[in-house]
Amino acid sequence: MEKKVEVRILNQPFTFIGDDEDRIKRVAQCVNDRIVFTQSNYGIVNTLNAVIMALMDLMDEYLDMQEQAERFEGQTLKLLKKVEEFEVPCGARDKW
Repeated sequence: MEKKVEVRILNQPFTFIGDDEDRIKRVAQCVNDRIVFTQSNYGIVNTLNAVIMALMDLMDEYLDMQEQAERFEGQTLKLLKKVEEFEVPCGARDKW
């Protein structure tokens, strides 16, 4: 059942609605931590600029992971194709 979950990001209260309260709190904490890290790492004072820079960093990481997943999927498909093409003695494949 969906419920209201209260969190704080940059000391501001936010209310989210969802089924998994722990997940919402974990995500909010990660968002807060990333923005605070971005502010200190890049010396950004303006909150909006820090949020945008944090989003840029996160999207860059996401795109890297997406590209890695696509490469992994391609390699996996190539391996599966090789396995399927592998010649085995007559009847041996049926025992697998």
